[in-house]
Amino acid sequence: MDWTRRIHEPFLYAALTIALTAGFGYGALVVGSIALGIIPGSWWGAVIQAHGHAQLFGWVGLFVLGMGFYFLPRLRGVRLQNPERIPYAFALLVSGIGLRVIAQPALGFDLFGQATIPFWQTVWGISALLELAGILVIDSMLFATMRISKPLTTAAPAYPVEPFALLVFLSFNLALLANLLGVWGAIPQGRATLAPDFNNLVVTLFLYGVVIPMAVVFSFRNLPLFLRLAMPPRQAVRRLAPFYGTALFLVILPYLLAAAGDLTGVLIRTLPENEAFGSLLNIVQSIGWLVLNACILIFIWQIDLIRRRPPWIVDRAPNTRPDLDYLRKPTRAAYPDAGEYGRFELLIYSAYVWLLVAVILNLARLGTGFVPWLGVSQDAARHALTVGFITLLIFGMAARMAPGFSQKKGLAYPQLVLVTFVLGNIAAFLRVVPTFFVPSDIALKLWGLSGLFGWAAVAVLAINLVVTFRHAGNARPNL
Repeated sequence: MDWTRRIHEPFLYAALTIALTAGFGYGALVVGSIALGIIPGSWWGAVIQAHGHAQLFGWVGLFVLGMGFYFLPRLRGVRLQNPERIPYAFALLVSGIGLRVIAQPALGFDLFGQATIPFWQTVWGISALLELAGILVIDSMLFATMRISKPLTTAAPAYPVEPFALLVFLSFNLALLANLLGVWGAIPQGRATLAPDFNNLVVTLFLYGVVIPMAVVFSFRNLPLFLRLAMPPRQAVRRLAPFYGTALFLVILPYLLAAAGDLTGVLIRTLPENEAFGSLLNIVQSIGWLVLNACILIFIWQIDLIRRRPPWIVDRAPNTRPDLDYLRKPTRAAYPDAGEYGRFELLIYSAYVWLLVAVILNLARLGTGFVPWLGVSQDAARHALTVGFITLLIFGMAARMAPGFSQKKGLAYPQLVLVTFVLGNIAAFLRVVPTFFVPSDIALKLWGLSGLFGWAAVAVLAINLVVTFRHAGNARPNL
């Protein structure tokens, strides 16, 4: 494969494979076992963490990297430097994730008996090292690319979103470093799971340090073009970055201190005894969550999905040759495409609805201390963000952007995009809403169905993309 021409395809293939196996596959297995009344055992936590790691770093992470390799250098007006290193980064990341999703459940299930525990622990430790090595190879490529880039001016396309892009890769590195330290800290203690503070640190860094900022970058640059929206205010978006970054630091600060204490054995003995300091950390973290979610709401308002302002095309030069309009390809009303990408806009709009739901749930969780009857769980907010916003946005961006990256003029089966939209939203609804009715039997059964619908949605997307990538020419194969 020519990695320089279709740099994104191997990453997307790997992301889809991991999603269909350890990602949505493990998820469907876990919630399905609950629905069937299987009592969770010692394996439960290990499988849950392996599922989460596959979803975040496999499904989302590889997708973000694959699309980012193609998109981000062009945003700076340069070519990606040292592309010959991409296969090494890819191999390190995929092998690390693959070993993780095998070794951790094997430890949880005590696969093949006690004698094999040291082997599985070694594999688990190596997996974390491979993932960190993979992102460091990517760092070397990005640093080389930035060195040849011209200094940004306020008029540069990347200027409004550059701080968010930098936050993405900083958080990606920190998340994998925290994962390595957490794994290597768990192994000597004979645990099959990361300590809760390490796990919270990794998950929070990835969700709010990688995913949300990358969504800002992609949405700012692409949604006005794809949906014919007004351009978001450039300076306002850039000014949002330091507030968002500071808020993220306040959110992860308690996890950082607790994780450091877990490693050193110093702070962990003193912090629980200091109730005043613990209360102060809770207040700081709550302020961080409040500001973080406020920044997300401001950005949703700025991208103007509800079309308060006229689209950017109203400022284009007038058409001086209307007599040649018959030569132009007819397009859908309010969109620049003719339907060759399916109803991808439904995926994007519904993704942002779920992001709004996640923000509301996060804010409601903050209010639980004052209004106990709210009772919003972290699980509900987290899955509104992951199964709702992130997955649906990936579906929409993949349908609209990936064919063009592969020099295709549309999807092989644009009609399947609507199927993906329906299945994906059903999966999100069945995963989030039943959390308010746990532990009822109906809630557990709906969770089981959520996993199946989520897996089916990814499978439909996979079929569409694989056929699109592999089909020669621009003619569409028969469905």
